[in-house]
Amino acid sequence: MRDIQSIKIEVKEGLFSRRVLYMEIRGQGAIPLTRTHENLTPREIKQKAAELAYFLHVPIEVF
Repeated sequence: MRDIQSIKIEVKEGLFSRRVLYMEIRGQGAIPLTRTHENLTPREIKQKAAELAYFLHVPIEVF
């Protein structure tokens, strides 16, 4: 739990938009938490990220 650095949201808009939620772990990189084809709405992905970040006491990053 202490190695979790942040929750990341990857947003790629366009013809094939994609929103993926990741957990950034020290020494291991980013681990995806949602499937790329899950196709969550912007509101759903923000809510999931906020809940996780609050629970884990880590910041949210968007890239």
